[in-house]
Amino acid sequence: MIEPGLALQTAVRSTLIARAGVTDHVDPDRIRAGSIRPEQMPAIVLSPARVELLGRASGGQVVAEVALMLNLWVVADGSTVAEVVAGAMLRALMDAPAAEGFAIDEWDRPALVWLPDPDPAQSRTRAAVSLKAILRWRAD
Repeated sequence: MIEPGLALQTAVRSTLIARAGVTDHVDPDRIRAGSIRPEQMPAIVLSPARVELLGRASGGQVVAEVALMLNLWVVADGSTVAEVVAGAMLRALMDAPAAEGFAIDEWDRPALVWLPDPDPAQSRTRAAVSLKAILRWRAD
């Protein structure tokens, strides 16, 4: 398996891209990993993960807690696009995404908070969605 944070990011991105309520408003190319505000909006940026190794499991497996933050960025134009996309994100991530090469043993349902744009001169809306999971995979 690749690094557990990246593995979970990939699974979450795939889930969001498969959700019509998300991609009706956000182009799949704008659902990406990163750590800065996107140039083109609306966009969903998956911040780098926090990974904490929890130990070993039977059969040569490793267990880790992985936390992700997804940032939805939308131009604040008076429309309801931000709320529609945020709601679709929450519904898409209510259950653990499909995992390839690892198992998701625990999945905390997403939590959403609306945040002001760090640059008050910009007319942007931002929602942050936090995710946390316990992953298990066979160490090579």
